[in-house]
Amino acid sequence: MADLQRTWYELDNAATIYPYSSDRQWICGYRIGFVLTEEIDPEVLRQAVRDIMPRFPSYFVQLRFGYFWPYLEKAGEPPVVEEEHLHPILPTPRWYTDTPALKVIYYKRRLCLETFHGIADGGATIAVLKALTARYLQLKGVEIPPSDLIPDIHAAPAEEETQDCFKKFYDKNNKGMNRKETSSYQHPVKPIKNYNRLFQGLVPVEDIKAYCKPRNVTITEFLTAVFIYSLYQCSPQSNKKPYKISVPVSLRPLFHVNAMRNFSLFTNIGATLNSDKSSTVEDILKAIEGKLKEGTTKELLEKNIAMNVSTAKNPIVRVLPNGVKRPVLKLGYINGQQKFACTLSNLGVCKMPPEMKAHVDRMEVFLGGPRNAVGCAINSIDDKLNICFNVASKQTDLVRTFYRTLADLGLRVRVESSDWEGEEV
Repeated sequence: MADLQRTWYELDNAATIYPYSSDRQWICGYRIGFVLTEEIDPEVLRQAVRDIMPRFPSYFVQLRFGYFWPYLEKAGEPPVVEEEHLHPILPTPRWYTDTPALKVIYYKRRLCLETFHGIADGGATIAVLKALTARYLQLKGVEIPPSDLIPDIHAAPAEEETQDCFKKFYDKNNKGMNRKETSSYQHPVKPIKNYNRLFQGLVPVEDIKAYCKPRNVTITEFLTAVFIYSLYQCSPQSNKKPYKISVPVSLRPLFHVNAMRNFSLFTNIGATLNSDKSSTVEDILKAIEGKLKEGTTKELLEKNIAMNVSTAKNPIVRVLPNGVKRPVLKLGYINGQQKFACTLSNLGVCKMPPEMKAHVDRMEVFLGGPRNAVGCAINSIDDKLNICFNVASKQTDLVRTFYRTLADLGLRVRVESSDWEGEEV
């Protein structure tokens, strides 16, 4: 059982970089939400938020800066619950306030959590969102029986939920891995301050399975290949660098742990393609065949954990003041961003009890305005696969090419956009 009297938490190993990489114009965060079948009642939603807070003590926290390291402090107030009126996932104050470093956003039928990545990854936030939505629906009179698919908000949190699982599975005898990696082609998009446009491409799951199954590829491999192909088609012919996509991998299934903080790592998947634009999606699938599986073996991920944790445990690193760590870690983060062009995060199938599913139309996931201005996240509920893009620029050629490529390959795609500019996709 977790210590409910605890008032602060060290950042987990994966979260350490996020406070240093954020600034006034950009925050390492993301949005996960459900579109319900009825409009949101804001007062009932606020009560639901208050009801679930004790169940997730490491989630409702605020970022603070100590002399040596940032840390997370238990928030004294509930998170901000507000109707959407600005562009989504914009930078907001993450410290020196008493409210948690997350927001609960609603608009008509949409209920979303906008979360600072230093608190938790998407796998943890989905669990919180499901608990919040279930509690909201119960307060609205919907009968939702207890289920293993939703966290029990009346149960005490388990210790493994709040601990740093990277440290738990760190093996000091593991020598780690080599950090050297070639740089990727970078799509030339200039982010616009306080701007973030969202796109959703809804694809029938049966369509994408019909394409993937005969080729013996996973949905993640296929969509990674389409993303690489889209970058390739939007790039100049003079490019000689590989086209690489960063794919997050949840460690929970591999290590059989129910972590409610960050517990995922990234693997970069890419290919060097013909400069005459003759390479096809099929060519790319062959070029990346097996790379995702190779990059996500337990042995390799354990080496990655060992490398990251041993670096954080270095005595010299630990005693450096925050003022010295910040420029060094920020430079390391920016250097790491050069190893891939964009991120594609597949959060998989969101499962829930049928009594709850009857009130949920679909799920949405958006990455928070990355510095390269384009991010992609995938999720599904039942027969709907939702391919979500956020674009921190008015330049949408990459997104258009991605969706058109799916259509050219025979998949049915319905595209929706936040469409502040009235522009057709």
